[in-house]
Amino acid sequence: MSYSVSVIVPAYKEEEFIEQVLIETISEFKKNNFDLEILVVIDVVPNDKTLDIVENLSKKYNEIKIIARPGKNGVGNAVRLGIQNASKDVILISTAEISEKPQDLVKIVSKVYEGYDLAFGNRFYSGAKRLGYAKKKYLANRICNKSIRLLFGIPTNDITNGVKAYRSEILKNMNIVSYGFEIFAEIPIKAFLNGYTNFGETQITHFARDEKFSKFDLTKEGPRFFKIIMKCFFLRQKFSKIIR
Repeated sequence: MSYSVSVIVPAYKEEEFIEQVLIETISEFKKNNFDLEILVVIDVVPNDKTLDIVENLSKKYNEIKIIARPGKNGVGNAVRLGIQNASKDVILISTAEISEKPQDLVKIVSKVYEGYDLAFGNRFYSGAKRLGYAKKKYLANRICNKSIRLLFGIPTNDITNGVKAYRSEILKNMNIVSYGFEIFAEIPIKAFLNGYTNFGETQITHFARDEKFSKFDLTKEGPRFFKIIMKCFFLRQKFSKIIR
């Protein structure tokens, strides 16, 4: 069986991490015989070398495809653009930071090939590890995930984890509206409401980014998460009637 995956990597001011992430990701997927493409969606801003670094890497690694656009456009916007340009059977939404081990990324994608519609690494699974996870972020995460579980009946405690793999057609046919980090709640909720309830989880080791490098601003992103969750909740009947 031939395995193929499009890895979407949103990148905004990631010059400290992007080279290591891309090299290690390519190495691990190639070692496991995946037909791979990595779509690096870069927000190009002044005084940042992310684009230069990725362009140099793309000369050595044909798997890298660059989508560059000027200014800060948001991680959700980047993911949407990556989905539009993905060409493989499975889409993995990943990060430009060193938050998950490449081996765990392969495990997540492999879950889809076991027959699941979507799969993700659970940071709160028994045996999973969270290194450097701030208490404030942990509390907000637990409240958000508990709320989603109660509102939609999704049987997991880490649905907001940004690193997930989907069968490509699920994302290609989905109307996604988020521009920020709230996309990591919108996509799995809409997938679930559209009938894609067969998902796989695997325990992972999660390395939380140091606050000085983090792009996630809880005061800004929290209201966005609330808004998209409520929007999905009030439209849930419409989503549940969509014919797959």
